Amino acid sequence: MTIYIRSKDTNTSSLRAFSLKTLLISCSALPAMSVNAESDSSSTDMTLQPLVVTATSTPIKVADSLSSVTVITKEEIEAQQAYEMSELLAGQPGVDVSSNGGYGKTTSVYMRGANSSSTKFLIDGIPLYSATSGGAAFQYIPTSLIDRLEIVRGPKATLYGADAVGGVIQAFLPEANDESHADISVGAGSFNTMSADVTASGFYESSQYLLSVGKFDTDGDIVKEGEGAQGYNNENILLNLGHDFDSGARVTGLVMNSEGRNYYVGNENDYKVQVLGLGLSLPMTDYWSTDIKLSQSRDESMTISSGDVFDTKTQTARLSNIISAGNHEFVLGAEASEDSVEVSAYDAPNRNNKAIFAQSLFDFGQTSLQLNLRHDDNSAYGHSTTGGVALGYQLDQEHTLRTSYGRAFEAPTFNDLYYPYSGDPTLQATDSETVEIGIRGDYESFYWDAAIFDASYGDMVIWSNYTGTWVPYNVDAKAQGVELASGMTFNDWQLRAAYTWLDITDESTGYQLPKRAKRTARLGIDRSFEKGQVGVTLIAANDRTSTLGSSETLPRYVVTNVHASYEFMDDWKAEITMKNALDKEYQTANGYYGPSRSVFLTLNYSAF
Repeated sequence: MTIYIRSKDTNTSSLRAFSLKTLLISCSALPAMSVNAESDSSSTDMTLQPLVVTATSTPIKVADSLSSVTVITKEEIEAQQAYEMSELLAGQPGVDVSSNGGYGKTTSVYMRGANSSSTKFLIDGIPLYSATSGGAAFQYIPTSLIDRLEIVRGPKATLYGADAVGGVIQAFLPEANDESHADISVGAGSFNTMSADVTASGFYESSQYLLSVGKFDTDGDIVKEGEGAQGYNNENILLNLGHDFDSGARVTGLVMNSEGRNYYVGNENDYKVQVLGLGLSLPMTDYWSTDIKLSQSRDESMTISSGDVFDTKTQTARLSNIISAGNHEFVLGAEASEDSVEVSAYDAPNRNNKAIFAQSLFDFGQTSLQLNLRHDDNSAYGHSTTGGVALGYQLDQEHTLRTSYGRAFEAPTFNDLYYPYSGDPTLQATDSETVEIGIRGDYESFYWDAAIFDASYGDMVIWSNYTGTWVPYNVDAKAQGVELASGMTFNDWQLRAAYTWLDITDESTGYQLPKRAKRTARLGIDRSFEKGQVGVTLIAANDRTSTLGSSETLPRYVVTNVHASYEFMDDWKAEITMKNALDKEYQTANGYYGPSRSVFLTLNYSAF
């Protein structure tokens, strides 16, 4: 893909452009303050203002984005020694995570109060989700395979289609490039946990490859009172291929497979998530490039005791044209996708969607303007047009103001519609509108970002047991929130901070929607040394209701994770982490406890 990086001011060491994407009231982004231990300005700039792709589908600096964005870099992922994506996502601005216990257990990610099924999850641009439950299997994606995470808050349906109501999370896998290296990692720790990962990459002339294989196995911790420990195992493989042609064209291939067995209270579940992709980038002219991507994703599970099957296969073809005109940029494209579902509990029809979309990015010096428009033709719900507008204004060299408005829609899941004795085929699709206002400050070694938003979710699908049986309802929900984030680096210290205040209620009853905490926060402090690093991460959330209309709440909590690493020999590094160091008892889903205190040790070897 031809890359055009847009900058507001190329004469300064840091870019101060600002952005927005969802309009009315949003002050968003004190996200993770990625900080580099080195204090030179170029290193700091790349750490505090990394490139982001998800907000516009073309690379720009975080500070130039008109959306509220958080980027979690490979260095931060490695420093935190996270085993699951939930450890990286929890407490990030506008993000709330609910999990049914320990490693591998069902994980729901809520963005700006919208449903977990309203969080679009992409792997290298390929959508991955279950058409039956609607959510993505975040718990089955090994963090060892993730090179970078991008979190974009607010509706992104104009770029990524239905389900991008609350926001988009995109995981980028390591690319095949013109470098040769080999990495080996082995680890062990509490709950009889063991892990091993091997990665090798290389190139020959104009072709490149990267191969990674890994295994994770744990007996797990007690997730439900009165029950035994619940284990989890995972085996994964990643193959990334690339080839460059003399014409400037590039073809890429991707295979990612993660599968294993998960143990629940009184049950076992075999699962598999898989992503296949074939991409072609064509430089048509100096100002026009075309990207073509064909992909297939699978989300499969089978309950051992009952034989119940819930399998989703999604096939997508996407065409994008990126046209540069001076400081302005235009994206024109089309997309076609099909969800095919195999479910033992009920009959589910295939669902097809065809779409065309357009995006304009205008740079008028101090002022930036982004316009998005998309039209979808869904086989189940007919035609839908969504759009968005965002405006950014550079107040001075350090501060930028942004505002945005966006619309999105989401069709009910197959479980919502057809699940035996509880599904409702008359449910309506969710329609949302979001307004946001934000402001950001960028300095040589420090940034801060604040946003406020106001969102309306019409006909949101909520499951409740009003009648004594769990059934889905359409409700109109209203969400308002404040998101703050900051990042700083000085000498050998790195700090990251985030805070979210959220109020989301059912407009007809005034009830707070379940599983969403009103306040969440995250704080990371790291200290680097010549051959090592130590750090602590605090993740906090206040009370949340367990079900709609219930007076029962899950208590607030603070989880403390401590980590350290030391390079004891050339190419050799030891890592140790203590998760839930203070051994706090906490729940993010009713009746399911998070893991108790645990300690893990990992050895890493890098060659070449």
